[in-house]
Amino acid sequence: MKNSVEINDKKSLLKQRCKEIVDTCKIEIREMTDAEKEEFEQNKEEIKALNKELEELKAKLRAYDEELPETEDEEKEETEDNKQARNFINTKSNTNMEFRLVKAIRDIANNRNLDETAQAVVESGAKEMRKAGVSFGGQIQLPTETRAAITVASEGEDVVATNLYNIIEPLRAKNVLVQAGAKFISGLVGNVQIPVMSGANVAWATETGAATDGAGSFTSKSLSPKRLTAFIDLSKQFLVQDSLDAEALIRQDLINAINSKLEATILGDAAATATAPAGIFSLGVAPTINDFGELTALEATVEAANVYGEMKYIMSPSAKAGFRNMAKSTKSNELVMQGGEIDGTPVLVSSNVSTTQFVYGDFSNLAIGQFGGIDLVVDPYTKAAEGQVRLVVNAYFDAVVLRPVAFAIGKL
Repeated sequence: MKNSVEINDKKSLLKQRCKEIVDTCKIEIREMTDAEKEEFEQNKEEIKALNKELEELKAKLRAYDEELPETEDEEKEETEDNKQARNFINTKSNTNMEFRLVKAIRDIANNRNLDETAQAVVESGAKEMRKAGVSFGGQIQLPTETRAAITVASEGEDVVATNLYNIIEPLRAKNVLVQAGAKFISGLVGNVQIPVMSGANVAWATETGAATDGAGSFTSKSLSPKRLTAFIDLSKQFLVQDSLDAEALIRQDLINAINSKLEATILGDAAATATAPAGIFSLGVAPTINDFGELTALEATVEAANVYGEMKYIMSPSAKAGFRNMAKSTKSNELVMQGGEIDGTPVLVSSNVSTTQFVYGDFSNLAIGQFGGIDLVVDPYTKAAEGQVRLVVNAYFDAVVLRPVAFAIGKL
């Protein structure tokens, strides 16, 4: 009888051959030939038989445990089959079905197949992207939500350590726009219309008079998936690491790459295009602010538009430095910005805001949408001469200002 290692090795070879047949048909855009179909079906049947052998090994172990030896002599009589079954179970318990992104990237860079756990995670990510209606072409698709367990079908066990591939929550925490109060909506499917209420009808009436319609008028703003792409270069020496710290570092690199590009676009001044959302500084011409009086007049334009949410500033480091050195008046030494606030309004800083620009307003009137998972292309060739593997990141986001009057832009 084969041992568990031999069985698993044989299964891997059969699965690889099945994958080669399918990939060949995809590349050549054709159906399987009769010979390929026959080989494919034979391999499937043999894999089923191997799975049955593994189950028999586990059954032998259970039977062995039910008849524990009572003496040392009986203990020595443990059969070879029982030892193989015990070793198989112990091996499965130790692996704990844990997904490692570093290992998955390393396997692809070295032209090896993903293990069953990594394949289950990738299939879950691909399913999420198909559901969202976005395209993907990389070798790894990371799911962004962890609401449902990911199960390895052939083993029937759930993948653990899901925090290693869930990047949306830490992305939310890091993004300065979300910290300011922007609506971050994840798991979107297709184009989305967000309703915007423009007002309400309220009036006085007599005791028996008919009430006016208080529903107000509604418009809508749309979010549609737009591809955000960036890349990370990883040294081959780093990829041989297999620690949790290495996992956390790659995850942080992914978060930084996505967040930096997302913030730079939304906090930019470019107009909306078919492939990118508009920057918030494209709302108009930013006036130059020279003193505290001009700053309070700028704030008043938002308040005059009946915007009553929690106001905040987002500004460049240079603008922050300028406000920290600006006096409220020529007759006072009190500075405009103190303790991270401008006259009681919180100030957030991002290097993605250019020069001395800043924006003031109620950021709940900014919506950021995320569609599908994260598509990763492992490119071992572009930087091969430098001993590096390039990881190209593709994700789908969009952003829209719901009420432009809720914001005022300026520059020092």
